[in-house]
Amino acid sequence: MKKLSLIIILLGFLTQVSAQNSPDDTYSPKWGVELNLLWPIFPGNIYKGQVTYETWRTDQLAGDVYLGFHIRPFEFREREGDFSNYALTFGYRQFIWERLHLELYQAFGPGFNRNNAIDGKNYNSWDYEVGFLAGYRYEFKTIEKKDGKKITPYLSSQHGMFYLAAQSNPHPIVDFEGERPFYVGTLNLGVRF
Repeated sequence: MKKLSLIIILLGFLTQVSAQNSPDDTYSPKWGVELNLLWPIFPGNIYKGQVTYETWRTDQLAGDVYLGFHIRPFEFREREGDFSNYALTFGYRQFIWERLHLELYQAFGPGFNRNNAIDGKNYNSWDYEVGFLAGYRYEFKTIEKKDGKKITPYLSSQHGMFYLAAQSNPHPIVDFEGERPFYVGTLNLGVRF
């Protein structure tokens, strides 16, 4: 709970800083790199990063595509056994007003279940996950380096739903009644260049 409170306070502080240091609107870099700061803490043990590319822009409307990774090292789950998964993530982010955006998220990769809680067996599966998020990107003041190149740091927060759409080899889970959409929140620290 302390970690979640700290994240909320940090987000509030950064929002105030962002409002005071608005970026140069004439500068629109195409590339970006971002890391999810929230997932290693909550829900925990998940690491995600991605590269973004702005494919088009018309005034405040813009579209980004992205490609990244999702890593969850093995962890013990009481209802499943030891679980781990890795995925290639890709998607599209549509900016609809200023930095307000909608995002279509997809992830594909292997999932592993060892020492299953029900039958003690090991399971390997190829999993496909989809998601829909809405969020806002807070951009900080653009920094011009000595060589003339510019970078724009940012913080974005998103909320939405994910759904495990397909598994090649599902593993048994204690008291499991089937896949359901689940809530997801993100807090991404990034740099556009």
